[in-house]
Amino acid sequence: MKEVQGKVAVITGAASGIGRGMAESFAAAGMKLVLADVDADRLRSVAVELTKAGAEVLPVATDVSRQDEVDELARRALDAFGAVHVVCNNAGVAHGGVPTWESTLQDWEWIVGVNLMGVVHGVRTFTPILLEQGEGQIVNTASMAGLISGAGNALYGVTKHAVVALSEALFNELAAQGKPGVRVSVLCPGWINTKILESS
Repeated sequence: MKEVQGKVAVITGAASGIGRGMAESFAAAGMKLVLADVDADRLRSVAVELTKAGAEVLPVATDVSRQDEVDELARRALDAFGAVHVVCNNAGVAHGGVPTWESTLQDWEWIVGVNLMGVVHGVRTFTPILLEQGEGQIVNTASMAGLISGAGNALYGVTKHAVVALSEALFNELAAQGKPGVRVSVLCPGWINTKILESS
């Protein structure tokens, strides 16, 4: 997608970190924004700032670990703007620094629910919309931890490896559909100054 002026971007985890950076960049490029985050107060604050800067913004408080809330996010986006062109499945949380066997099942359920199932829900909800439109880009945020592994990082690394595998499979599946206008990419950043370690 070379021309994004006036197009619509949906970004999860948009109230801080990478998601907020995406929102600022897309706003500067003239895109309309649908911003999602579980932190409703911070999300509203970001939406106000971007609106004051001239962007057209729809904030939608969303827990991406819940399929029904991601479905509602898509409905709100389509109701407001009539289309979705870029979907950034970006929301993420981190848990680390302890041996794998000391992590509780609740820890596993929480991080898998956000980091992996949040992307799964985004893919399930938005891919059919993009295919029907015949154009669009899905951007899944993984991490360098999706390519390498280290001690004390099992939960996060497992989810990010899974996001890379999901994105690679989706890339090949979309190619087989014969609709070159719908594509997927996976973002694998290294350390970035975000609030992810405060997510618990």
